[in-house]
Amino acid sequence: MKLKRSANAGQAINRLIEGEEMTGEQIAMDLNISAQLVSHIKKERRTMQADIAQESITLYDNPEYTMDILYEFSGGMTSPVLRGKNMEQHRLAFSAHAKREIEESLEMIQKVCLAKPPSSLDVNEKESVKNLMDELLEARIHIDNLLRQVQVEYKISIKERIKSLIPRWKAKGWLA
Repeated sequence: MKLKRSANAGQAINRLIEGEEMTGEQIAMDLNISAQLVSHIKKERRTMQADIAQESITLYDNPEYTMDILYEFSGGMTSPVLRGKNMEQHRLAFSAHAKREIEESLEMIQKVCLAKPPSSLDVNEKESVKNLMDELLEARIHIDNLLRQVQVEYKISIKERIKSLIPRWKAKGWLA
């Protein structure tokens, strides 16, 4: 996957300003860019450059903003923030959705045999693998949104949790 060099970030910036009660001028100062550029990005007259996006997600520990920026720059390869009419923005709602999606993906893992070589799969088996991937992706999206909401409500940083877990993951041999 190749990240975009620039992406539309107007909605993400506007949500960040609203959620963090900031101004465009404050963002400009924080990111060492002009207030005019921030205004153009907000109004989607200009795209946000990748280096500015990277600096902004490093600087602002706002999970919704981070997810929005990563989703835009990855071309949709990361989890979007779930804001649809059927998604109540509360930890219990996200927890219920995540639990259901995890259970569905575990059921699919039990049903689908990944032990066969991919080249020997018939059409139905290949379709089952696609369905498994769909369930895993839906579980991932709901898990990511649950984590986002937990950070918002409990003020526990996802970034800090990941930083603290990296040594454990290395000790388990999961990371090089």
